[in-house]
Amino acid sequence: MNPEDRTEFLAILNQTRDDFLSSIAGVSDEQSRQKPDPDRWSILECAEHVVAAERIMFIMVTERCTPRTTPPTTREHEFFARATDRSWKAVAPERVRPTGRIANLDEAADKFREHRTRSIEFVNGCEKDLRALEIHHPLAGMVTAQECLAILAMHPARHAAQIREVRQSLGIA
Repeated sequence: MNPEDRTEFLAILNQTRDDFLSSIAGVSDEQSRQKPDPDRWSILECAEHVVAAERIMFIMVTERCTPRTTPPTTREHEFFARATDRSWKAVAPERVRPTGRIANLDEAADKFREHRTRSIEFVNGCEKDLRALEIHHPLAGMVTAQECLAILAMHPARHAAQIREVRQSLGIA
């Protein structure tokens, strides 16, 4: 990862960490379990999903990538731009859907901070050319490791927006 990319990614990782954590701040345990509609996730379910996705995407980037066999792409900025667009809905892959693995928002925040710290440390020390590696992302298809890292970086911001929608729908200030 070159120095310019590192600086950009670190700024985004820190910003989206803070955005996500602020979205769940001040929500009581009872409020975190309320759903605006039966087919929508609660705040706690959103947080559980974010934690699970952060962990899995980190593993994808750091352990499961292979040398690129597809033509080179540099779509990181597309992923940065599209990630928070809530006009399109995605269906979460089964392994990152909420199942009650996390008991409360305090646990979710702690686990998210732990995973995000690991992601930041990885970027801080990354000397690999992440654009030379690829992996299949369940929603984005074949992506470079750098593009997968962009998805990881922005994913919490998408769900911070979703949590704010839930808060507004439920009247949680």
